[in-house]
Amino acid sequence: MLAAAGYKVNAVRNGLEAFAEIQVNRPDVIVTNIAMPVLKGLDLIEAVRSSDEFANLPVVAITYFGEDICELARAAGATDAIDKPTKLEKMREVIEAAVSRSSSARHSSMSDKNYTIGTTAGPAIIPPRVRSRN
Repeated sequence: MLAAAGYKVNAVRNGLEAFAEIQVNRPDVIVTNIAMPVLKGLDLIEAVRSSDEFANLPVVAITYFGEDICELARAAGATDAIDKPTKLEKMREVIEAAVSRSSSARHSSMSDKNYTIGTTAGPAIIPPRVRSRN
């Protein structure tokens, strides 16, 4: 769904692979399921937030388990969380808002950190978009 919307997505199978991928290919935003094998989404969010290098990455959590789990994801450090199923336009709005908020925070703190996205059966990582110079 995200790839069809024009995002470059690096999909992984579980949270542990996601955390490893983030370290190799730093993305603009992380989009993650809450329920996934090996390392659950809440644990992935906490791992990202506890890392000095990745603490400012925007993280969007997606779940079938309702608003209570969305709140747990936010409490764990997710930038935002949304229920499945969701429409593509809603997902894009949430992702763009998360990246925008993190970018604003990054610029105001004079930090040089980047960002990431991803979600499939596990999380997906979306590397930074290549912007044309036109």
